[in-house]
Amino acid sequence: MTAEHDLDGSLSDDERDAIATALPKRRAEFVTGRVLGRRALAAIGVWGASIPCTRSGAPVWPAGFVGTITHSIGLRACAVGRRDEFAGIGIDATPACPLPDGVLERVVDVGSASVASSLEALRRRGIQSSDSVLLATAEAVAKARTSAHGGWYGIDGANITVCPDGSFIASARRGPRFAGTGRWSVDGGMALAGITLDEH
Repeated sequence: MTAEHDLDGSLSDDERDAIATALPKRRAEFVTGRVLGRRALAAIGVWGASIPCTRSGAPVWPAGFVGTITHSIGLRACAVGRRDEFAGIGIDATPACPLPDGVLERVVDVGSASVASSLEALRRRGIQSSDSVLLATAEAVAKARTSAHGGWYGIDGANITVCPDGSFIASARRGPRFAGTGRWSVDGGMALAGITLDEH
């Protein structure tokens, strides 16, 4: 489910409690995420579910389901699935522009062979804002791991290799071992990434 702008909708008591002291921008993002989340859940047969959040801000999905929410300038999106099909789902949208100095170093090991390979793959595809693609893939993986592994292992908690065919490969840098393959693209001025993790 996607939207180009913030949406209005009602919240459950536990959702309202989660943003009781939130600033207007954060409140608008939260409400939009819940509207999209309920629409996505309804599409797979779950109606009127509450989607509160953890202390870190991660959505808490109904038992038996996993999901992910992203919000950026001009794009809000949500994806959900059944836990018996996916251990975790992660999506991210990031403006396709150069990151501020020092940000990429906090996301990936810039001296690693996988990052060098990723930057070369993006260069071959003619992607100018390669660091934003790496950020989007790292964010998507971190979100997927939150539901799959029951914790937050950091945006820099995985090794990621971006491939020129629009895929990326991720594995654990810290935390529980995992391996997964996701998809990335640059479209409409946004770096987009998504990944699903299997139970095994």
